[in-house]
Amino acid sequence: MQTKAILFDLDGVILDSEKEYRRFWLQAAQELGLPLKEDVVLQLRSCDSSIARKIVDEAADETGAYDRIRARRKILMKEFLSEHSFDLKPGVKDFLEKIRKLPVRKVIVTSSTPEEKKPALESLGIGQYFDSFVSVKEVKRGKPFPDVYLFACRKLELDPGECLAIEDSPNGVRSAYSAGVKVVMVPDLTGPTDELRRMCRVADRIERVMEYL
Repeated sequence: MQTKAILFDLDGVILDSEKEYRRFWLQAAQELGLPLKEDVVLQLRSCDSSIARKIVDEAADETGAYDRIRARRKILMKEFLSEHSFDLKPGVKDFLEKIRKLPVRKVIVTSSTPEEKKPALESLGIGQYFDSFVSVKEVKRGKPFPDVYLFACRKLELDPGECLAIEDSPNGVRSAYSAGVKVVMVPDLTGPTDELRRMCRVADRIERVMEYL
């Protein structure tokens, strides 16, 4: 099917923010004296809270560890953002400019809320490139469940096969794939596994997504 909409994940695809989330998850756990390793933290990217809670509580061998660490992580992130801002991922602005006049809709589909991230998009000068913003807060379940992508397709009144998602994380790829959306993975903190390669195309940088439009 012809691609009629491009659905962009935000953190790790548009914003170079995942490294900060990783840093503050690890720092928060360390401050609380809880054993949380990097491989566990990487599983939390774009992850529904019910799944993330189970992952962290089991890793820390403590019920409630996820909520404690997450609360501290949010404070650390807020302090960081009071003095710093996220950068764009390399090539993003050039890519958005190249596709600007294409007859496809451009939509953010993210685990973040508009209140959290729209100001960052505006300050970086790219807010005008997107037609709408869809958050997992609008659906029952987050990624890797397909809910948010199915919701985005319904909102656009498009068949999932008419949409292409750009994702960086395994949970994001699984979410879009499960919804029937075409997926291109642009890896950020981790590369694609054999399982993920069966679900998506892989581009080493966002400019190469042009090959799959």
